[in-house]
Amino acid sequence: MKKLMMALAVPAVLIGCSKDNKPKKPTSDNVTSLFWMQEAQVITITTVDGNPIQNAQILIGDALNAPFSGNFLTTDANGQVAIPAAWTTVESVTVAAPGYVRATYFAQEPGPISFKLRAQPTKTQYEVKGISSGLPIQDKDGFVDFALVMPAFTKLDMLAFDINNVISPQTDRISAMGQDIDVPANISLPKQSEKYSLFTITLDKPNYRIYYGQQGVNRVFAARGRFPFKSTVDALRDGAEFYELINDFKITGGAVRDIEIKSGQTKLDMPTRELNFTETKAITAPQYRADEMFIAVGIANQSGYMIPTDVKKIAQGKSANLNALTGSDQKVLGVLKRTAEMKSGNDRMSATLLPFTAGTKPEMLPLIADPTIAADGEILMPKFNTVAGVNPIATYSVLSKEEEVQQGGAKVKILQPQWEVYSQNWLERMKLPQWPNDQAIAGKKRWEVNFVGSQTASQAPVGPAMIEAATHVTHSSVSF
Repeated sequence: MKKLMMALAVPAVLIGCSKDNKPKKPTSDNVTSLFWMQEAQVITITTVDGNPIQNAQILIGDALNAPFSGNFLTTDANGQVAIPAAWTTVESVTVAAPGYVRATYFAQEPGPISFKLRAQPTKTQYEVKGISSGLPIQDKDGFVDFALVMPAFTKLDMLAFDINNVISPQTDRISAMGQDIDVPANISLPKQSEKYSLFTITLDKPNYRIYYGQQGVNRVFAARGRFPFKSTVDALRDGAEFYELINDFKITGGAVRDIEIKSGQTKLDMPTRELNFTETKAITAPQYRADEMFIAVGIANQSGYMIPTDVKKIAQGKSANLNALTGSDQKVLGVLKRTAEMKSGNDRMSATLLPFTAGTKPEMLPLIADPTIAADGEILMPKFNTVAGVNPIATYSVLSKEEEVQQGGAKVKILQPQWEVYSQNWLERMKLPQWPNDQAIAGKKRWEVNFVGSQTASQAPVGPAMIEAATHVTHSSVSF
């Protein structure tokens, strides 16, 4: 069952982020304007929601007192600190605060500037659980109706994608045909019966459960779908992989809910019939290598949150129709993977997110080699060529620690971001600054690298806002 539901993992690869809230400069040339100019000579540190972060620490340059003395700063109650007069050259700026992911911004010009820090997920796991409703169940109609419940994604999540948020590593056990079957915990299968050969098989798992790494308001999406029962079981028994069966899965609608998580467990029952994906549009697959595969996903962008409306595996140069949500900001996600890595779970991928118009044919950035780590800690990036019309606008890298956390009755491994790096253009090599009094990160770690491209922009601001201009990304990683 889990192999079947993995087909729905790719849609969830998408994400958006909020724009910088910068103060507006007065237009009048008076005392107020002069005061504004004086007050603006600061570095400002905020959350992604724009709230100031007090006691955030800032390192200008590659090490303490280099390139100048007094380059290690601390913000006040307004999340601000005066810019040192000695800062006169282009330098990297690194920002850290307790409870947030440390971030380095390369090649920053001296002057008024603001940075945003992402909250760091905790090891504490908060459970959301409930049942799904509204599935059009008809016994013995030849189809299994299901709901797939997942955290909603924004565009930035595409670059820090965790498949465990889409297909749960946790399982719930049900019995069918006299056998125990482990079903991903975030799948809901309301009671239904289907014929298989001479037997009637009953499936009954109405409950789902998902997990978040932090409290606060979160958005949840439940997809409504179905797949043919007998042919799918036969294919699996013959050794088929999930990606070979993707086109048999139909997503026809769903629903979204916002929920505030305050405690260890929160109950949320999810409807599935509030959104109906009845419109169809065609997409044509690009040319790709014989050892690769291409998946297209219809996307409805709802206030910055991307929800999947359909998914299809398409042969190179061929076309297919995807369901879409009428009246929404329609996008199409194209994902290129090596076929063998669909089985192994390797996170290498190339993706593109474009407006969905009839006949869309995306051009994909190539899949890239993994980065390598030199003896001195420098990260050597893979080299590759862009495709026509795609501008190299940014490199985004994340250093994460592999953590074991408790989810329900089992322990699972998650990636906990420790340090993220933003840079304009595509880097060939990268080395982290020496953070004062820093201690080595113990245990297994992973460096992820994302090369961000755009068909609509030639450059973008360094930081989370650069994702707004992104239309293409190619991703790989190295564990150590």
